[in-house]
Amino acid sequence: MAVSSNMNTPDNLPPRVWEKIEAAIRTVGYGSITIIVQDGRVIQIEINEKIRLV
Repeated sequence: MAVSSNMNTPDNLPPRVWEKIEAAIRTVGYGSITIIVQDGRVIQIEINEKIRLV
């Protein structure tokens, strides 16, 4: 599979994307973070948080 030249790597992700990922990690106590990629670019970040009652 050929690597597209517009694909983001950790070194060239826009700072705004890193900030959003870091903010998601800081806010989730229990749960998951899903990063959606399309054409080698991050297009969406989903946060699924679990609320522990006990």
